[in-house]
Amino acid sequence: MTPAHKNNPPSHHPTPRESDTASPATTPQRPIWEIVVELGAQISEEEWAKVPDDASINYKHYLYGAPPKPL
Repeated sequence: MTPAHKNNPPSHHPTPRESDTASPATTPQRPIWEIVVELGAQISEEEWAKVPDDASINYKHYLYGAPPKPL
């Protein structure tokens, strides 16, 4: 007898939608910077004010607790 999980895919895996499987030739491509600008515009000024000025230099400090690099 074959176990049920070998015949049936797990229910937590989503099935592909037509939009997920569109070929690159039919999907309009945008430069990544346009997407980043669009996402950044959705963030309020109040939230941007919370981002440290040295976040790009000291990201390891903020993410992993490494010693900060001097500016």
